[in-house]
Amino acid sequence: MKPIVVCLKGDTTNQVIQVADEKAKLDNIRQLAAEALHILVDDTREILLYNSSGRLLGGVDDIWQEQVIYVDLPCHVKDAIPGPTKLPIVGNLYDLMPNFDAGLLKLFDTYGPVIDISWCGNRAVCTNDPLVAKQFLKENEYFTKKIAPTSLSEVQKFAGDGLFTSDTDAGHWKLAHKLLMPAFSPRAIKAYQEEMGSIVLQTISILDQFQPNESYDVLAWMTKVTFETIGRIGFGYDFGLLDAKDAPPHPMIDAMNTLLELTVTRSQQMEIMKYLPTASNLKFDSCIKLMHKIVSDVIQERKNGPDAANKDKDLLGFMLNARDESDEGLTDENIRDQVVTFLIAGHDTTANTLAWLFYELARHPDVQAKVLQEIANVGITHDTLPTVEQVNSLKYTMQVIKETLRMYPPVRDLPKFARKECVIPYGYKVPGETPLIVYVYGIHHNEAVYPNSYHFDPDRFTSEEEEKRSSSAWLPFSTGPRACIGRPFAIQEAKTVIAMLLHKYEFKYDGPTIDFDPQSATTKPTHLSMTIHPRTNFPEPNPNASLPSSPKPAQMPSIPRIVPTKVDSNSAQKLPKVTFLYATQTGTSQDYANQLFQQAKGFGFSNASLLSIDKWQGYETKYNAPENKELVVLCLATYNGQPPDPAEKFNKFLDKMLGDAGHEKHFDGLLFAVFGVGNKNWRTYQHFPIKVDNALDQMGATRVFGRGEGNADQDMDSDFNNWSAHFWISTLEAYGLAASVEKSVVPVEATSKISSASIKIRYLNPKSADFKRGTSNKNLTNYRMASIQVNRELQQNGSGRSTRHIELDVSELNPVTDNKDGLPYITGDHMEIYPENSCSLVESIGLNFGWILDSVFEVDEEAKQGVSSRSLAAVIDGPCTIRNALTYYADLTGSPSRLFLHCYAHQLRKATSDAVADAFEEQFIPHADGTDPYPDFIKTHRTMLDVQLAFPQVKGFDLGQFLAAAGAMQPRRYSIASSPLVNSKTAALTVGVVDDLLNGKCYPGLSSSYLAHCLTGDAGKVAIRASFKSAKSSFALPKDPEVPIIMISAGTGVSPFRGFLEERAVLKQQGKKVGANVLFFGCRRSDQDFIYKEEWARYQDLGVLTDLHVAFSRLDPPSPNKYVQHQVLLQASQVWSLMNPDEASTKPASIYICGAGEMSRDVRSVFLNMIKSFDSADSEETAVQVLQQWADQGRYNEDVWG
Repeated sequence: MKPIVVCLKGDTTNQVIQVADEKAKLDNIRQLAAEALHILVDDTREILLYNSSGRLLGGVDDIWQEQVIYVDLPCHVKDAIPGPTKLPIVGNLYDLMPNFDAGLLKLFDTYGPVIDISWCGNRAVCTNDPLVAKQFLKENEYFTKKIAPTSLSEVQKFAGDGLFTSDTDAGHWKLAHKLLMPAFSPRAIKAYQEEMGSIVLQTISILDQFQPNESYDVLAWMTKVTFETIGRIGFGYDFGLLDAKDAPPHPMIDAMNTLLELTVTRSQQMEIMKYLPTASNLKFDSCIKLMHKIVSDVIQERKNGPDAANKDKDLLGFMLNARDESDEGLTDENIRDQVVTFLIAGHDTTANTLAWLFYELARHPDVQAKVLQEIANVGITHDTLPTVEQVNSLKYTMQVIKETLRMYPPVRDLPKFARKECVIPYGYKVPGETPLIVYVYGIHHNEAVYPNSYHFDPDRFTSEEEEKRSSSAWLPFSTGPRACIGRPFAIQEAKTVIAMLLHKYEFKYDGPTIDFDPQSATTKPTHLSMTIHPRTNFPEPNPNASLPSSPKPAQMPSIPRIVPTKVDSNSAQKLPKVTFLYATQTGTSQDYANQLFQQAKGFGFSNASLLSIDKWQGYETKYNAPENKELVVLCLATYNGQPPDPAEKFNKFLDKMLGDAGHEKHFDGLLFAVFGVGNKNWRTYQHFPIKVDNALDQMGATRVFGRGEGNADQDMDSDFNNWSAHFWISTLEAYGLAASVEKSVVPVEATSKISSASIKIRYLNPKSADFKRGTSNKNLTNYRMASIQVNRELQQNGSGRSTRHIELDVSELNPVTDNKDGLPYITGDHMEIYPENSCSLVESIGLNFGWILDSVFEVDEEAKQGVSSRSLAAVIDGPCTIRNALTYYADLTGSPSRLFLHCYAHQLRKATSDAVADAFEEQFIPHADGTDPYPDFIKTHRTMLDVQLAFPQVKGFDLGQFLAAAGAMQPRRYSIASSPLVNSKTAALTVGVVDDLLNGKCYPGLSSSYLAHCLTGDAGKVAIRASFKSAKSSFALPKDPEVPIIMISAGTGVSPFRGFLEERAVLKQQGKKVGANVLFFGCRRSDQDFIYKEEWARYQDLGVLTDLHVAFSRLDPPSPNKYVQHQVLLQASQVWSLMNPDEASTKPASIYICGAGEMSRDVRSVFLNMIKSFDSADSEETAVQVLQQWADQGRYNEDVWG
């Protein structure tokens, strides 16, 4: 034995093969080299062997002299698989839209028989070539079938571990496949013939009732025939579909159709959406239960009946009694899954094929004449049951069936999976762990395999023609171990139906060319209506069994490719009305709705509108859908679990309607999708969007796309872009519209194109009145001024941090609108502060971009229509100086948005070169492989100024473009740390001053640093922009002051509790009875950041603060009682007693938690533990329900931030 090193030519990775001796055959060495290097070829002569000098080795003697052999193929081994350029996020989506099938066909025409494509995070290597398909369809060390992560994962949820929805490696698939093969043997299939014929006889008795001028839905009736066939023959179950012409559908069939429809929607949803208690999910689950129960009852009835042990009765009998050599059989659950699988696969594909076949025969009378003559020759009639021998004699009819299945393969693609790297025919390296697609429709319409492939020609399937082609050139039933086990059943059934019906009837069609629905999982003809006429031209049998001749022209005419379509994309009148609704608190939801609105107009939805939800008239009276229906997309926020202010009216409408009878039909004809924004740190995250999504579903509207979620604690814009891309993909495909690079499905891409074009502004003359008005524009439209009276430090020297106590004169502020007692706010409410950017930052930005800061400009009002509602251009009202715009309007300290970075790249491209701009974009634009570098980019470029300093080549930035791209400053919200009962003209805030240090650079918090520097002194009081914001009573004191309260907080989260204690002190002083007040507080050290320490002591002396429990996290030595949740745990008995008093006269306490999200989650865990430990719940699930009841009763309240 001689070891020889082999490696791919041009590669350094090598393997060692052992060659026996010098007499070894060259082909054996080639085979060993191919196996070692994972090269998959049928003919070893394709393996080329070279020495290190590149000389082709021609024999064993040459090889024996070499230590290393380099291996190649005539077409060369290639690392890269061809395919179109993959774009960020969407991949090759635009190459595949609006029709995946038409897109794939075009890509194969462009790039060849093997292509590498991706779309929205999915990737696959696809082929339309029989040689490659032959390899992909094998089950070996290289290739297999895996259900996840394909769309079959959703089918698996109701088909379970059936043959079609199981991985090949799964033990249950291997057992079922082995046991069930005999049930589809020729002997078994023969036994089914009589029942197949009887079902057709029953069908004829129904079809006789059709008049010649009556429209006949051929697919619907073929579906009834095939469903009854598999039901009766397979499982002895009669669905009653052929009892009468107007026989009602069976509940199980309704359930199955619903599941198959929902599968398409669910395959497009984020995984979490499939587990929420939405109406569609509940319907999905109930349909599964119904279908499984019916099948399980059939199985149980058979097991309890006299035929329980009859293996030969039918397919069910076989499954119940079959055993392998180890006496192992199928479980009842697996039998149920197999029954469901056979019902789905056994009716749909055959029904489609029969419908297409009758359609093609009507268009090709010469082919039909041959089929009729063959039926006459074998002696099949419509009124006598045909024999197996007669059916098997239909040779030409089999050619027609094969050609129909070639033209219209029921399943257009077969998903496979590459286990490990290998080299396939044509020399391409396929990486391991790669999804594969054998594109059956593409193979069947590959002109190199089937010339003139769109011409219907059964003569392609004469035995002589079939021998010329690869066995993998015709794949309607797949091939290999995963081939359709029911193929002989389907063929025999189809022949029986065709022969008996054609003897009795003539099926006529004179309409336009029929296409298939590209969104359907199987190849169904769309809108195929035919007429049925009594057969008057049936031929006499031919003595010599010959068929009519139909001479072909020497050159077949070219038939234009049929491009399957859904809707005529040029027919705008077919597009629905589209309404984009928003309910926002900070402007984010409005911005998202506006981006979608702008995209819709670009895609051709001419009847599109953008409205605040309180302006929508669709819910004030009974909804009347337009003729083409209406698509409503709702972008919604949640504020403390409550609807935003503009949605309060809509929320009340939903509450009222859901309680009324008949609400299930209120929104019939309405199509909808919901995107919600929020922060996951809040327990009420997505509360209102979830409510609206469920309510619309329950009120009869149709959800066309799963609800999306944007999490402000992470990258909310990325969440929105990803959801929107998938939403638009689904929507555009449904209406046959195309997207492109110019018309992107990704909002940030579309918006950046608008913003890259400078919006129109005009500069004002210094002598004009508007110029003077612009110099005083300080963004006071929605705010009034509050004067700082007190600004003092709460932390002790040496803490290294700062917390400010600020008291403001709020007499000029507008009171909370829903406060009826005359007070400006309610204890527990919030205050919004609009900070200002520092003069040094404003000048750095402005001067670096070459602007004259004191010049006055005005944004053209029409130009605002297309920009983001969160942009500077949208919010600046009237004339304004550039300095004031940057100081009072612009968000200069927040992370630079993707939109701003896109525009900065545009300026960089003008200032430098494409190469520099491309390198810059690479740092924040998502890559084709799905990775997103933006989060890492903003870690090192936290502000706009950081970007300027890192890329100083941009010395001029068009102001109009900047205004469209830069974000507007958002107000900062603080809990009010006082009670208006003490002084209604004053409000206090507790402000933790943020001062981050990153990469040696200081990043002060915009609002906290601004407030910290607003000091009072000899110069007088400092005025700041502020307004009250109602907490909507979600964090208000109990109306009854006798109710005890338990307050839990850490750091500045104690702010509202200072107000609570102030109020209760006033009430106590007024002589009112006040319940116990217990405060749990967490900080670092008593001598550093125990804020309001003296005030707590005073309240204890006054008897207002009943108990104070403080946890210190930085003691030396450390204390086990480190965090506030530990204190709650230590005092659990006291807390529980307050929540559940022994005496009936004592009112149960309410809990209030304020602070960071992580703290609130830890405290929540303590309460769940408490509920279980004090025997109020026997499980975590029950404990959660108890806690939710407290929250619903207003006894467990949270005010949480990120």
